[in-house]
Amino acid sequence: MSNVYSYGHYSSPGRRPFLTLKLSAAIAVLMAAASSHAQSVSNISGLLQATPQLDTTQQSMANVIEIACPQGTNLADFQARCNEVVTAAQQGAVSDVLNSLQQVSPEQIPSQGVSATRTSFNVIAGRLAAIRAGARGFQVAGLGKNALPVNLASLPSAAGGAAGDIVSGWDKLGGFINGNFNTGSVDSEFNQLGYNFNSGSINFGLDYRFSDALVIGTAFTYMRSESSFDRSGGSLDSNAYTGAFYGTYYATDNLYFDGIASVGGVNYESTRHIQYSVPAETVNALAKGTPGGNQYAISFGGGYNYAMQQWTFNPYAKVNYLKLDVDGFSETGGAGWGMAYNDQTVESVTTTLGTQVSYAMSTSWGVLMPNIRGEWHHQYKDGSRNIAVRFLGDTTSGLSFNTVTSSPDRNYFTVGTGVSGTFAHGISGFFNYDALLGYRSVESHLFTLGARLEF
Repeated sequence: MSNVYSYGHYSSPGRRPFLTLKLSAAIAVLMAAASSHAQSVSNISGLLQATPQLDTTQQSMANVIEIACPQGTNLADFQARCNEVVTAAQQGAVSDVLNSLQQVSPEQIPSQGVSATRTSFNVIAGRLAAIRAGARGFQVAGLGKNALPVNLASLPSAAGGAAGDIVSGWDKLGGFINGNFNTGSVDSEFNQLGYNFNSGSINFGLDYRFSDALVIGTAFTYMRSESSFDRSGGSLDSNAYTGAFYGTYYATDNLYFDGIASVGGVNYESTRHIQYSVPAETVNALAKGTPGGNQYAISFGGGYNYAMQQWTFNPYAKVNYLKLDVDGFSETGGAGWGMAYNDQTVESVTTTLGTQVSYAMSTSWGVLMPNIRGEWHHQYKDGSRNIAVRFLGDTTSGLSFNTVTSSPDRNYFTVGTGVSGTFAHGISGFFNYDALLGYRSVESHLFTLGARLEF
């Protein structure tokens, strides 16, 4: 009689049919599991992309998840998160899948270009307006453009004298310190998460009056911007440091030309707040990044000052070029949804046609001048952009997807109003308000308050 051992157990010949049956059953279970796994992999293609209401960015991202997730060999956090979302889709939890994909999608990143090209005001233009108005000495001014709307060139009796009254020595040297505060919002669009923003800057510089027709100067600006995204989506803050050269030249007593060239660096602090629930678990995580960038800008224009009694009319035109380069970077955190971003470049070319109308009112204690102004802007260059992004935890597919930005409006307007006062001893003060109008989904306001003192 012979002994038969199977898997370390003694068995008599009489039990062989039973063992054969068990082995066959085990093989059948394994084959069924393999078949089920193969069926799951084949069925996942297009599963997430079929989720209703996904935008272009979210569909591209869903496609990458569908390819990478079934491999099962990604970094642990990413593999766990994508498994949960895929399982939720297979179970028919459509609303949960939609919310999770919307939360994961990196729609905060396009705001870097939007803030640079659609919500900013020129902080040096105010100093040029003051120079053309005959400003001398050091200027302590308030916020924003048109820092000195009083046209001293047309008011020779006002403090500061006319534009042609040039004196020698230190009186040819001028300077300014001013501040800028801008606030507004950008609404959500199909490929972009909306946000509220606030920015403030401090600007100072020196300029020299080479002749009664030419003034050239240099300036430095520090700007802090803070953006808070809708749906508790996180934030994007930045610190920008910019140096500029500027000048104004009077070709005649009334016709002038301006130029500004600037270059600077920007440090960003991005935070994506990812929060959603699927049947398997709830995710609440922060994905943070600290990209850097550089910004370049050139502006050239001209205008004409025409005075008629107490009225001053100033039509003008400008061409503006701006380029923003943002370095590629990788996020930290995100519970598996952290991403790496390629470099991005934003370019903007705009023309501006505008006019300002002022009215001088003389009193025993000084001159008051209310003013109104308006500008029409046309955008030639800026357009929809694709920012390449990939999941840091995806170690199998090697695929990236595009974050698609919205196209800008080609035509929009800014309007403003204010009042200024010029008093004895070279003292002046003013209040201005400027607003962006006619720009789809963007609202921007600039408040101006300040004073000027000549030495």
